[in-house]
Amino acid sequence: YIVLKKCVNSSFHFRCFRFHKLAYKENVVMQNKWKFFCLTLLFLLLSPCLTFALRIEFDSQKDIADWELGPNATAKVANGKLELRCAVGAGDTGIYFGDPKWTDYKMEVHARKIAGKYFHLFTRVHKPTQDFYFMEISYNSRTISFFVFQGGASTEITGGDRPKRPESKDNKGGDAYTIIFEVKGETIKTYIDGKLMVETKDKTYKDGRPGLGGRDSTVSYDYVEINGPGIAPSPVDHHEKLATIWGSIKREN
Repeated sequence: YIVLKKCVNSSFHFRCFRFHKLAYKENVVMQNKWKFFCLTLLFLLLSPCLTFALRIEFDSQKDIADWELGPNATAKVANGKLELRCAVGAGDTGIYFGDPKWTDYKMEVHARKIAGKYFHLFTRVHKPTQDFYFMEISYNSRTISFFVFQGGASTEITGGDRPKRPESKDNKGGDAYTIIFEVKGETIKTYIDGKLMVETKDKTYKDGRPGLGGRDSTVSYDYVEINGPGIAPSPVDHHEKLATIWGSIKREN
């Protein structure tokens, strides 16, 4: 009798355990399905309102195969980053890409200074090292500034006192910043880590390519993002993105 009672109790507890386990699994599945449904609905509702940009994340050397290197500049892609070296004495050089007919656009990068005293972003480049706008982060003067180059001669157009270079919030392996360089009509702006640093006006150039660069420096870039009229966005596969989200949700549980 005692043995039989123990068996009955064991069987009962086992069935209870299996019931709770199955109930828990079903609850998790239902929660995941609701998460996926809500994310899908939100994605579909927001998609018409989102602005998709051309984004290069440097997965392969092919990403820069058709980019133009300036004099005494070298570039390589490795480990998901673009490393750009501008030789000492080479002047304000770099690497250039995009369409010469681009007019108004915003370029965003996440860049880390590996070596040297300067790094730059170029906009509306007509001829490398000769005709363009650029913004400079200087470790000599510890400031941010704008210049226009015409025929290789530079004129500062910062439009007032140069703002101080902000301290980097991420300096492991070199100071890193998220930088935006924007041109719209005659207005030129730059932001560093979300803060407006310089806003000025100039009408020398109405169009031209963007570029990355420096002077006597080595800079590493995690990505480059360009957004503006006439600039085709990076291809986005909505179904693939949703499948990735669903797979991520299932792995979490």
